[in-house]
Amino acid sequence: MDWRPYYFDDSSSFCRIEIHGYEEYSRTEYRSAGCTEEYKIVRGHLEQSCVEESKVFLEGDIVGGLVLQRHISILTDNPKIVQIDSSIEARSVGPGSGGFSRLVCLRVRPTFTLLHPTEVVVAFTAINGSKQEISLDSGEVTLEGGLRPNGEWTLVDKCSGLSMVNRFDHRQVSKCLVHWGTSDLNMELWSDERPVSKDTPLRICHRYEVTQT
Repeated sequence: MDWRPYYFDDSSSFCRIEIHGYEEYSRTEYRSAGCTEEYKIVRGHLEQSCVEESKVFLEGDIVGGLVLQRHISILTDNPKIVQIDSSIEARSVGPGSGGFSRLVCLRVRPTFTLLHPTEVVVAFTAINGSKQEISLDSGEVTLEGGLRPNGEWTLVDKCSGLSMVNRFDHRQVSKCLVHWGTSDLNMELWSDERPVSKDTPLRICHRYEVTQT
């Protein structure tokens, strides 16, 4: 997995690289606000205790009184797991709005580079209990309602024997999207589309783990 959309530079508190990797948007449209904005590192630390986490907290201003906030954590006793807790919060909205923002949608879009595209599948158990496998021949696939993964879906490389498991709270995710490129793959998580207030942010908390099949 390529995490290149942002980097950490001790000489600066801002991060910005406009290429594939891990992106988040604030609307349903591709590359909407949140994708190329500068993210400020609010704080970060590395604890020495094995029960603590390595953390970094990022914030990006997406205009209209809205902030896209991202917490990235790695448990030091299990460095194979990366957890990302993202949210769209209303810090201030205009008069007459009733405290609510415009319509927003938290769209999480990681890009995975594939070494063996024809040997890769996305496998999961859907909310309705059915077993599903999506391959390159399936093209772009949108999963909604009972066809959504029940909190977990796995990118399986049958040639290398490696899998990447993405776990999430399905109650925070209204739609999942799989998009195949020539040698890469997007496994997207979409929240509901709705206005947010200070007390009702949109949030998706999810994690990635690489395992041996």
